[in-house]
Amino acid sequence: MELDAAHIALYAAYFVLGAVVSLINSIAGGGSTLSLPIMIFLGLPATVANGTNRIGLIIGNFSSALNLARHGYLNLKLFFQLLIPTFLGALLGACFLVRIGDKLFQAILAVVICLVVVMSNLNKNILGTPPENPPEKLTLKGALGFFVIALYGCIVQVGVGFVQIFGLTRYTGLAPVQINALKNALTNVFLLVSTFALGMTGKINWPIAIIMAGGAWVGGYFGSFLQRKKGNKFIQRFISICSIGMAIALVVDLIVK
Repeated sequence: MELDAAHIALYAAYFVLGAVVSLINSIAGGGSTLSLPIMIFLGLPATVANGTNRIGLIIGNFSSALNLARHGYLNLKLFFQLLIPTFLGALLGACFLVRIGDKLFQAILAVVICLVVVMSNLNKNILGTPPENPPEKLTLKGALGFFVIALYGCIVQVGVGFVQIFGLTRYTGLAPVQINALKNALTNVFLLVSTFALGMTGKINWPIAIIMAGGAWVGGYFGSFLQRKKGNKFIQRFISICSIGMAIALVVDLIVK
């Protein structure tokens, strides 16, 4: 296919979108609330936008987690502790994911964005004070909690970063930069499962996905670099700004419609 100026500009926009979303997801979460509406507006069906978006998310998360792991921020013991419930939740989620139509997905998306904005602004210790040290063994509550998070992340994915930060903070008591390293690594577990399912059912636009993935690698790496250089206070402020941005976007969307 010959590329004209319009196609080049469109692909450039997708590259930038992939980079920005990956940077946001690397540090906080909620980047897909930006990318999915834009992708749908540009003409992709909702379920195809959902599948295409996930390729860039996988690459961006891998880039960020790898860079943080290289500098000692990824707790591998906790990652392997939470790997099985995350994987099992993803498998169950994939069964529902491939059966969801465009209209139902958009309806779920609207409800989820509201819930995520509320969740991300809850009082830090509303479910109890986080532990001083991570648990030595996987607890029943931890297994159930991260099974449900993976189930949700596999089906909808939007805003799952905020839910993971919320859950991981209360389960591990780790510093924000360590939480993000663990979050990004676990996210890729259910993203790989869900993206495989969506790919098998033709829900991925591969040319756009590959271009966004290129941008996502850059964004994920830069996001992890900022976390290492700026520290935990920067991460906490960034999360607050992103959650407020999501809330504003939601209100604007309701007014426009």
